[in-house]
Amino acid sequence: MTPFKGLLIDGTSGVGKSSLIDALIRHHVATSKPRKIRSLVHLAQSHTYGPLASLEDGDNLTVAENLLHLDRIVSHLEWLHRSVQEHSKPWCFVILDTLHLTHCVRPGIVRWADVEPIDRRLAALGCKLVSLSVSSSNLWQRGIEPRKDEQFLLEYAKKFGRTNEEIHAYFVREQEVLSDLYSRSIMPKLTLHNDGPIERILGEVYRFWMEDPMHHPLTDASSADTFRSPQP
Repeated sequence: MTPFKGLLIDGTSGVGKSSLIDALIRHHVATSKPRKIRSLVHLAQSHTYGPLASLEDGDNLTVAENLLHLDRIVSHLEWLHRSVQEHSKPWCFVILDTLHLTHCVRPGIVRWADVEPIDRRLAALGCKLVSLSVSSSNLWQRGIEPRKDEQFLLEYAKKFGRTNEEIHAYFVREQEVLSDLYSRSIMPKLTLHNDGPIERILGEVYRFWMEDPMHHPLTDASSADTFRSPQP
């Protein structure tokens, strides 16, 4: 088995990324044997996106600075990957809450051509990509309704629209753009509609994270692309 297990969860605001990541981590710890959890790394958006926020807010973010931030993260993953190659069993587990795909829409300074080398580096590590999507109505119920009095909608999201309805429309469009970006990635990938409870997809995503790739991601990317839509 491969000793490094990397997983990137992506999707627009309100699709359930944080809930899924929390459930994956709790499931991994709960099902691991005593003293066998090993290295478990979770990079939340405070790491994958947050460091760009101040430059974005000041309109000072450049492509070069955005790519430098991505390089720091991927270089760290490459070090983690190298350091466990002597092991024959899974030893290092990594979950990322969004990264280069989301950066193409938020902050939106970089484009796919800029981040494609990042995608190839992640694929070379065997890192996998899960893309979550939900219906327009669920984007409202999960991404807008519960946040009406929170800083995210009251301040940050005002750049996407003057009203909650306009902000919601932006997230619907962003989901479509992310779907196109997802299709360009050469990482082993899985796309799921997440309109139901998180338990409906937890087992499938966990198995996808833990299984060894059947094909090398740089030579047979299309065969690694799968689609799932949970049935009611």
